Amino acid sequence: MFKATLVYLAVFALTLISAISGENYPPRVQNVSWFSLNFKTILTWSPEPTNYTYTVEFSGPGEDKTMHCIRTTETECDLTNKLVDLKKTYSADVVSEPLSIGNAEFVELPYASAPRFCPYKQTQLGKPTFKVVQSEDKTKMEVHIQDPLTAIKRDGKTLNIREIFGDDLMYEVQYRKAGSTGKTKTKGSGRVVEVKKLEPGMSYCFNVATHIRSRQQKTGLWAGPVCWPPKAPSFFEDFSWPALLGGAAVILLILVLLIIMIVLCCKRAQLSKQIKMDAAKMPTTTV
Repeated sequence: MFKATLVYLAVFALTLISAISGENYPPRVQNVSWFSLNFKTILTWSPEPTNYTYTVEFSGPGEDKTMHCIRTTETECDLTNKLVDLKKTYSADVVSEPLSIGNAEFVELPYASAPRFCPYKQTQLGKPTFKVVQSEDKTKMEVHIQDPLTAIKRDGKTLNIREIFGDDLMYEVQYRKAGSTGKTKTKGSGRVVEVKKLEPGMSYCFNVATHIRSRQQKTGLWAGPVCWPPKAPSFFEDFSWPALLGGAAVILLILVLLIIMIVLCCKRAQLSKQIKMDAAKMPTTTV
């Protein structure tokens, strides 16, 4: 409540000084939000500045604010390398700054705060890479998953998600018969997830996503589908409907042209025959 009162007083002071001194103070930033994928974390906002700049003030719990992307004209700031402890909850403010402060340096500049952000709980996890291996009796398949890399580096090494989440990490596998809409799910904590009791001779399609047990939003982005054994596409699956209709139109045009040519040839032959018959019926005169 006290902080909100200070903000309102600061805004009033800015307006008053602007009216007296003629200085054009910048507007408050809007739409401050986080974009984070596999811990690549960027703070974004709007609008694009015209005659002013932005500075980001960033801090962890109990820490002093540090300034980043100082006097930038961009509308984003990459804070990935500032995430020292991934389980901490971080705060960030975006401050609007005029190109020239003039004599009003004592006035608090307009700013907006981002929602608090915990990388461990909130970064979006991307699509994992995987392949499907079928057993010899064709009643079981193994889904082999590669742990996705993250944007976090420690001692010069890029960490994968297993090195960050440890036992908290699982993989969720979703599968169905090829051509069917019914889906079945299973989970596994390792890099290989077995899917059993499959019908021999049937093709199955698989999707895979990360699953973090401690999270409220547990599932990451889905990868796939990968179908195995690969289903041979039908003639109609090889070509789109516009291509099929276009081909049919071409064939129809060729048939019409052939019919026209045949009709013209027949008429020409009949005309030639008629001329010969008429010529044969004409009487001959002798001198």
